Amino acid sequence: MRNLIAFFIKNTIYANAIIIITALAGLLGLSMMPKSFFPELTPNKIYVSVSYPGASPEEIEEGITTRIEESLNGIEGIKEITSASSENLSNVTIEIYEGFDIDEVLQNIKNSVDAIYSFPQGAEKPTVKKQTSRGMGGMANMVGFYALTGPNDLWLLKEKADKIERSLLNDDEISQIQVIGYAPIIISVEVNEAALLRHNINFDMISSAIKLSNIDISAGTIKTKKDEIIIRSNNRQTTKSGVEDIVIISEKNGDIVRLKDIAKVALEFSDIPMKAYVNGERAINFIITKTPDEDIKKIAKSIQKYISKFNIENPEFKIVTLFQFSDMLDERIETLSNNLLLGLFLVVFVLGLFLSFKLSLWVAFGIPFSFVGMISIGLFYGMTINMISLFGMILVVGILVDDGIVIAENIYSHFEKGKSPMRAALDGTMEVITPVFTSVLTTVFVFSTLLFVGGQMEMMQEMAFSVIAALLFSLIEAFLILPSHLASKKILIEDSSTKYSKLKQKIETKVSDLRNWYTKKNTNIVKNYKKHVWTPLAMMILVIILLATGIIRWTFFPSIPFNEVKIEFSYKPGEREVRTENFLWYVDTIIHNYHQELIKKFNDTLFTDVSLTVGFTEDLGVSGSHAGSIRLAIKENNLISTIDISNELQKRIHPDSIAIMEKISVGGFQQFGKAVSISLQSEDDSELRNAVNWLKKRIISNNMVKEVMDNGGVGNQEIHIKLKEKAYALGLNEAIIMQQIRKGFFGEEVQRLIIGRDEVKIWLRYPENDRNSLQDLNKVKIKIANGDMFPLEEIAKYEYKRGRVKINHIDGRKEIRVDASLYNAEFSAEVNEEIEREYLSILKNNFPNVNYKIMGQAEEAADSGRRLGIAFLISMILITLTISLNFKSFYQARLILMVVPLGIFSAILGHGIIGKPFSIMSVWGVIALIGILVNDAIVMLDKFNRNLANKMNITDAAIEAGKSRFRAIILTTITTFVGLAPLILEKSFQAQFLVPMAISVAFGVLFSTIILLFYFPSLILYFNDLRRVRWWIWIGGKTPPTKIEVEPFTTIQKKQIEIEK
Repeated sequence: MRNLIAFFIKNTIYANAIIIITALAGLLGLSMMPKSFFPELTPNKIYVSVSYPGASPEEIEEGITTRIEESLNGIEGIKEITSASSENLSNVTIEIYEGFDIDEVLQNIKNSVDAIYSFPQGAEKPTVKKQTSRGMGGMANMVGFYALTGPNDLWLLKEKADKIERSLLNDDEISQIQVIGYAPIIISVEVNEAALLRHNINFDMISSAIKLSNIDISAGTIKTKKDEIIIRSNNRQTTKSGVEDIVIISEKNGDIVRLKDIAKVALEFSDIPMKAYVNGERAINFIITKTPDEDIKKIAKSIQKYISKFNIENPEFKIVTLFQFSDMLDERIETLSNNLLLGLFLVVFVLGLFLSFKLSLWVAFGIPFSFVGMISIGLFYGMTINMISLFGMILVVGILVDDGIVIAENIYSHFEKGKSPMRAALDGTMEVITPVFTSVLTTVFVFSTLLFVGGQMEMMQEMAFSVIAALLFSLIEAFLILPSHLASKKILIEDSSTKYSKLKQKIETKVSDLRNWYTKKNTNIVKNYKKHVWTPLAMMILVIILLATGIIRWTFFPSIPFNEVKIEFSYKPGEREVRTENFLWYVDTIIHNYHQELIKKFNDTLFTDVSLTVGFTEDLGVSGSHAGSIRLAIKENNLISTIDISNELQKRIHPDSIAIMEKISVGGFQQFGKAVSISLQSEDDSELRNAVNWLKKRIISNNMVKEVMDNGGVGNQEIHIKLKEKAYALGLNEAIIMQQIRKGFFGEEVQRLIIGRDEVKIWLRYPENDRNSLQDLNKVKIKIANGDMFPLEEIAKYEYKRGRVKINHIDGRKEIRVDASLYNAEFSAEVNEEIEREYLSILKNNFPNVNYKIMGQAEEAADSGRRLGIAFLISMILITLTISLNFKSFYQARLILMVVPLGIFSAILGHGIIGKPFSIMSVWGVIALIGILVNDAIVMLDKFNRNLANKMNITDAAIEAGKSRFRAIILTTITTFVGLAPLILEKSFQAQFLVPMAISVAFGVLFSTIILLFYFPSLILYFNDLRRVRWWIWIGGKTPPTKIEVEPFTTIQKKQIEIEK
C-alpha cells in the first residue's frame, strides 16, 4: 500500500484522472437515474377477486371465498391469507414470504384457483394478479391525481375524458391511467309486468331472443373453382336503435314484436352510485401511476405539458391538478438539497477554521467526489433519486470528511516536524492508514447489515447503499487523491499576513488553550480513574429517569402531518345517495367557512382544492350509496398543521350528524399504518360481534382516542322470503321463485358489447318505477309449469332483517378488526400498551372463543424492532471482528465497544432536547450511529498503542492519546453534527420522518464524543486493572503483573521478538 500511495504522490496526474473518470461516470449516472418519491419495493402480495352479481356476503363467503382459501392450502411461500366477502364480490389477498419468487407463487395460486369447478352459477371468472408496486404507504408508484371539470353533463365529460385518456396513453412516458367518477355504461332494457302478461312472455324468452339474434356468426365457406367465400351473419347491434329493432316473438297473426314494442331501451349510466365533484363542479378523476422503471419527473412533465395545451384549446373544460407527487418530490429534493449544501458549507467552514484554507478545501473535496462516485455505481444497483437516498447523502455528509481530517491533520503534523511535503504526505498517511481504514470499515459493516432488513423498512436499503458507496469512495479520495494533492508547500504553507490567517491563528490559539485545558482536566481525572470511570453511568441513569417519567417519550413511529385531510364516512347500508350528498355539501360549507377564518388569521390561502366523492371510500373500505369521502388539499405551510386542521373540522361537524353515522374518519394520511388496530378472530359470529362492541366501548373511553371503528358493521335491510304451503302445492320451490324475482328486480346480464373503449352490458329488468316499493314486489306474477301466474303475496310471506355488510377472514378464520385513530399518533405506543394491559387479557376471559392479534403500527414496530435487533447483533459481531483483527486483540475490541452504550443514551437524550419522541425511526439512526461512534475510539486507542511503542508509561500514554487526537476528534464530531443540523431544524412535513434518525446520529456523536474524551483514557486504565487481576488469578504469583505487561502491545511485541530469534 505504501508503494501505491507513493506512486500517486509522485504522479498527481493519475489522481486527477480518477477524479475526471469518476466525475464523468457520476454525471452520466445522474442523467440516467430515474426519480421517484419513495424507493420501489419488491411486491409481496397476490390478489384473487371473483364477482358474483346479486349475491349476499354470506353467499360469497360460502360459495366462493372459503373455496378459494381451501384451494390455497399447501402452496409454498404463503405467509398470510386475508379475505373480504361483501355484496357481489369476493376479494382474497395473499401475502408471501420474503425470498420467494412472486411469479412462481402467482402461477401456483392461479393453477389452484382455476381448478375450482364448484363456484355458484352466475359467478364470474376469477381474476388473479400480483401487486404491481409496493412502497411506503402505497405511494411508491403514484404520479398524481387529476380532475376534468366542465359542463354539468356527465356524457360530455365522459366523452372528453375518453379522448384525454387516449391522448395520454399515446405519450411514450405514460402507461397507467385509472379513470373514476362515473358508473359503468349499460344498455338498459326495461320491461314492465303488464307487457309480459300481454304477450304471454317472460324474461327468459326476451333474454334468449336477444342472445340468439344480436350476434356475429360464421357458417362456413363456399369453395368455388376461383374463390373461397365465407358465409357470415353480421347482425350484432351496439346502438340503442339497433338493439330496439331486435325481434322478440312472432304473434299467431303474423305480427312481429320487436324489443322496442315491449320495452324501454336506453344507453345510460348504471344506477351504481358513483359521483365526483371538484371545487363544487361535477368532475371525472384521473389517477396516474407508473411502473418501477418509469421516471416520475418525466411523466409529470408530459402531463403538465398536455394539461396546459388542453386548457387553452378547450375553454369550456378544465383539467385540474389535485395532487402531483413530482411537485412534492421537487420540494423535497430542493429542501434536502439545500440541507445538503448548507451542511456542506458548514463542514467546509468548520474545516477552514481549524485547518488551512487550501487544506480544508481538499479535505472537503471528499464529499462531492464520494457523492459522484456513489451515483456512478448507484445506477447499476437500481437506485433512484428519492427521499431516502437523499437522506443517506445528508446523513453521511459530515462523516465523509472524518478520514480526510485524520489524514490531513497527520500530514500537516509531519510537515511541521520539518519533513518535506511529499515525505510528510507519505508518512502521515501511512501512520494512520490502518485505524482510518478500520474506522470506515466498521461504519460500512454497520450499514451493510441494513441492506438485508426487509419488511416495510426495506425502503431504507437505499439509504444504506448510498452511505456505503459514498464511504468506499471516500477511502479512495483519502488514501490516493488527498495525499497526492497535499504533497505541496503551496497547500501546506499558508500566507500568515492575510486577515483569514490571522483569524485562524486566533482560533488555533483558542483550540490550543482548549486542548491544554482538556489535558489538565483529563490528567486530574486519570489520577482518580477508578472513581471517574463510572461517571457516564450517571448520564445513563438520568436518561432512564427521563424515559420513565415520560419527559422523553417513546412511540412506534413519528406522527407526520400530510398535505391533505380526508373525511370519510358511511351511513348504515341501504341509505340512498341523496343523504350522502347532502352531508358532503354540508361539510364542504364547513370547510369553506373555516378556510375564510384561516385566511383572515394568517393572510394566506391554505386550502387549494376540495374533492367530493359519492359511493366510495379509500381507507374505510366501504362503497355504495351510503358512503362518501372528501379530500381537502392543503398548501404546505408553517402556520398550521394538517393534524390541527383535521381536529378542528371534526369539532365543527355537529354531533347529531356524527351520531347517525355507521362510521366516520377525519384525518390525514397514515404512512406507518393505523395508530391502533386490533384483530379479533372467532368462528362464533355472535361472540365475535359482542367482543368487538365490548372492546370498542373501552377503547373510546381513553381521552387520547379520537374515533373507533370496525370493519364489520351491519349490512343492508333485507326482505327474507318464505314460501307458503300453496307454493309447494303448485309445484314451486325457492329456486324457481327467487330466479323469477331476481330477473325483474336485480336484472340479468344478457350480453356484453364493446362500444369504443367501454365494455357495455345489456341489462334486462323491470323499470325503476316497478321495483322501488314493497307493493311492486307483491304484484310480481310467478309463473308455474302450466303457464298460470300467481301474485307473489299469495304464495309467499316476508320477514325483515339486517344483512351483513362484509365477512372478513384471516388465515381462514372469521375476523373483525377494531381500529382507532388518535388526536396525536405519537401516543400510539402508550395507548396500545394500555389496551393490551387493561382490556385484551380481560377480553380473553370474557370471550373465550375469541382470539386477538395486535396489528397496525404496533405490529410494524415489532417487526421492524426484531429486524433491527438482528441487524444490531450482526453489526456488533462484524465490528468486534474488524477491530480485533486490526488491533490483534479481542480485549481492545471489547474496550472500544464500551462506547456504544454512551451513543445510545446520548441519542435518546438528544430527542429529549429537541422535543421529539424516540421511535423506530430513531433506532435506525442508532444503528447507523454505532459504526460512526467507534471511529474516534479506534483513533485514540491506536495512538495509545503507538505511545506505548515509544516507551511511554501506560498513564502518560493514555493522557497523551487524548491530547494528540483532541483536535481531530473534536473536528470530526463538529462536522458530523453541523452536517445534520439543517435537517434537524427542517420544518417541512415530509422531512419529519427523517428527523429522528438525524437526531440520533448528531446528538449521539456529539454527547458521546465529549464523554469519550474524558472517559476513555480512564476506561483504558480501569480495563488494564481488571486484566491484571484476571491474569494474576489465572497465572498466580506473589505480586500481580505490571500494567505494561498485560497490554496487548507487550504481548504482540514479545511474540515478534521470539519469531525474529
